[in-house]
Amino acid sequence: MDPLCRVHLNWENFRSNLRLLRYISSDLMPVIKADAYGHGARRAAIELEKEGVGWAAAGTLEEAAAVRDAGFSGRIVILLSFLRDADDVELCLRSRLLPLVHRWEDLRVIHEALDGRGGTLGIAFKVETGMNRLGFPLEEVDRAARFMADSGRMRPEVLISHLSVADDPREDAFTRLQCSVFWKSAAILRRYFPGMTCSLNNTAGLLRRESSRKEICRPGLALYGCNPLHGTSEEERGRGLLPVMSVTAPLISTHVLRRGESLGYGRTYIADSDRLIGWAAIGYADGYRRCEAPGRSMCLRGCRVPVIGRVAMQMTCLDLSSLPFSPSAGEDVHVLGGPGNAVTAQEMAHWWGTIPYEVTCALGRNPLAQDDPPATR
Repeated sequence: MDPLCRVHLNWENFRSNLRLLRYISSDLMPVIKADAYGHGARRAAIELEKEGVGWAAAGTLEEAAAVRDAGFSGRIVILLSFLRDADDVELCLRSRLLPLVHRWEDLRVIHEALDGRGGTLGIAFKVETGMNRLGFPLEEVDRAARFMADSGRMRPEVLISHLSVADDPREDAFTRLQCSVFWKSAAILRRYFPGMTCSLNNTAGLLRRESSRKEICRPGLALYGCNPLHGTSEEERGRGLLPVMSVTAPLISTHVLRRGESLGYGRTYIADSDRLIGWAAIGYADGYRRCEAPGRSMCLRGCRVPVIGRVAMQMTCLDLSSLPFSPSAGEDVHVLGGPGNAVTAQEMAHWWGTIPYEVTCALGRNPLAQDDPPATR
């Protein structure tokens, strides 16, 4: 059974954000992994195709194949690539996907799958620059490049690494170190593959122009309207981004809570005066975090109302006492976004003690509203 809350997606805002980023750098590889951060990878792929974008980065092999099936004609990098056997290699060839090669086993799987078959597979080559997650260390890049050149079965089309603190100006020394390792790796690989391109900058690096060299930048968070420089001294660089996702839940009950009465599990809220309260049909089962951070709120008709008590599995309580109108059961509460004094993903992330990525990924798993049909997801 579907929950009662609904996700609304404004794809015009997505296109606006993309155009703003392309104004800074025309060479982009938009990141639409994890179902486009909860927004729908297939629909995001359609929008990128309409805008004439030549690259995209998906998550898993299966997600990348779905992006291709959605009609995206450009090059697709599989960021969460984990090649297991010849079948995976065959799918990459058939769907024209670029697996992210980050370990020796990937090179061997590709070589063995294509040995005797003929042909070459375009790949993205990952170098480790300080994040200590995936990738070949600098000291192994030359050996890996020679292996690929001798094999003749794979062709690095793009060199990739990840900046870990580009969104924090206080960590610029570490970011410069990552850039240095990356471009040293690029110089080595280009001795063997001179036509290879490079991709290092993420959204924050793009907005801050961390690299002056020619490369393909990989924006993610900003595409969906969140500013990765929020709260830093360079927040202004992300101005103009528009939120793509909003989430609503129906108000299913309203009544007066008398002074001294408590509500919800744990009796964590006790009224100090008579209060008008309401219950919205969204809870932690729907991705709305069970936390009791101060300042939590939602919106009715553009007006903020506090969240009170403990969030339940499928319900959350609101204090409606300050509203200048009488709310009715059945009307929509804006949990995220919407008109008026809207709750932002960054605000919600602050209440939850997390980042906006988690907010949209969690809430984005809910059903789409009828104004954005499921077929476009």
